[in-house]
Amino acid sequence: MKADADAAARRWRIASWLAAAASLALPVAAYLLQKRELDAAMHTHHGYVCGLPYLAAMLSSVVLAAVLSLAAMLCGWRAWRRLPPPRSIARTLEVAAVGAALWLLLLLAGAISALY
Repeated sequence: MKADADAAARRWRIASWLAAAASLALPVAAYLLQKRELDAAMHTHHGYVCGLPYLAAMLSSVVLAAVLSLAAMLCGWRAWRRLPPPRSIARTLEVAAVGAALWLLLLLAGAISALY
């Protein structure tokens, strides 16, 4: 029974780390792909274009990073809950660290909302 719980916790922790890695790599790749397509569209119009599609590409990448980071944090929390009660502080900090992109987005949203 304990071996099954340990294996399940290990799987959730691996899923957490994979989602955390994806929250760093996939948004950058998505932004670069969108930027390349927007640059190609700009060259076909022979001049300047509106910058809002670039802003949308950047913001959608930030939101994608936050959603993947939230998934990583939830998977990490699920693995953390399966630990025996005296849980280490390092594992608690790990759960918070894999959610770094989400925390940064919330900090950015708070700073923007404070301005308006």
